[in-house]
Amino acid sequence: MQGRSSEEDTSKKQSEKPKRGEEILLSIDGLAQGGRGVGRANGVVVFVPLTAPGDRVRARITRTHRRHCEGELVEVMTPSPEREKPPCTHFGKCGGCSWQHMSYSAQLRAKEDLLRESLERLGGLPKGLPYHPIVPSEDAHGYRNKMEFSFDQNGVLGLHRRGRFDEVLELEGCLLPSQRAMDLALTVKRLVRERALPSWDRRRRTGLLRHLVIREGRGTGEMMAGLVTTSDPFPNAERLAGELAERHEGLESVVRAVTDSPADAVAAERLEVLHGRDHIMEKLGGILFRVELETFFQTNTAQAEKLVDLVIETAELTGDETAIDIFCGVGTFSLLLARRAARVFGLEVVPNAVDSARRTAEREGFRNVSFMAADARRGLPVLLEKAGAPPDLILLDPPRSGTGGKVMRRIGRAAPGRVIYVSCNPTTLAPDLAWLIPFGYEVTSVQPLDMFPQTHHLETIVRLDRKPEADNLEDPFRT
Repeated sequence: MQGRSSEEDTSKKQSEKPKRGEEILLSIDGLAQGGRGVGRANGVVVFVPLTAPGDRVRARITRTHRRHCEGELVEVMTPSPEREKPPCTHFGKCGGCSWQHMSYSAQLRAKEDLLRESLERLGGLPKGLPYHPIVPSEDAHGYRNKMEFSFDQNGVLGLHRRGRFDEVLELEGCLLPSQRAMDLALTVKRLVRERALPSWDRRRRTGLLRHLVIREGRGTGEMMAGLVTTSDPFPNAERLAGELAERHEGLESVVRAVTDSPADAVAAERLEVLHGRDHIMEKLGGILFRVELETFFQTNTAQAEKLVDLVIETAELTGDETAIDIFCGVGTFSLLLARRAARVFGLEVVPNAVDSARRTAEREGFRNVSFMAADARRGLPVLLEKAGAPPDLILLDPPRSGTGGKVMRRIGRAAPGRVIYVSCNPTTLAPDLAWLIPFGYEVTSVQPLDMFPQTHHLETIVRLDRKPEADNLEDPFRT
């Protein structure tokens, strides 16, 4: 019997999927959702972090799946023209940034491409939508007004190592916060070490110090230090807070957030004020907002100013409209819309955020805005009843998980004249929009903004308008 021909051997080799632990050469030809580079080995897609389009790399396969593989970067053989030397010495080991190895212009182009891919592939939306050029961030570094650092059992204070929940990388510097915020973090690290305060051991679930949260009001200069701890005794906590306040001008709030939950998240079961107030103030759009330890607030203040301006511009309000703001948080968009609309209703599931929004509205003298504490699915029908006629505008700014089909279908049945969707995740924006289109809506504007330089994350403002023929459509999802 004759042996296989060399052509058959070559064909089999080319069709073989790389094996775990194998090192292969890859040409990176694009970026995937999540920010990883994409290459192909024997026709099989391989995702490799810390790579850039145009790189020729050596990668080691770490996981194999039915239709793709995952790898880790071993060596850059031929660098892409888009590749730059990362300015941070921790890059690659730290989980804080994912794209410092790419030029900022390349980051912006990649985000525009990923947005189009999400809307067209995941959402099934047509090509040729009215995309506007991405709005770059004024600062590619030092833009974050909130940082969450972690302690480990050895007293290390820093950020998690890339891909590891149980390891913390000690930082002497970080390019994401301002220098004054980083200086505050370093002072905290030094003081807790001098006092030999025990830190959290994630595996044994013992210790006191778990996280350090630093918040900064870029518009006011105020800062907050939040020490997240277990319920173990915290000796001389007020004295430590006082020392921090003496050394750092503008530190108006030092709080202790107590939680014994095994989850590695900042979720206070009890809050103690160690110095000053339980909040700081931040200014956005000319309005002062109250920001507490767990308050959701845009983390890039300078870019958030552009965001709110673009949302108001996109809304095209004349002063006679009724608007509903879903996922309103502390009322950022609600209050700015209230300057230009007749009535605004804000809906938010977090009661503390609603209380803060109401206090801000009263302090700022707004009489045409009200807030309700409820989740979107249950609260929206109540607000629609209060509005009477279909609202002129529904604005939604959901979390990264998106809005979901049930709420999007409720919005479609409510028949608002226009919808503005503010998204921080293109992969959930796309399917959410797909739920609304069959109700007779068309996308009339897509505006991306870079709120998060050095990462793959992206903010997008989408406007949808209800077409005149939508009145003649039946409910596309009613069975």
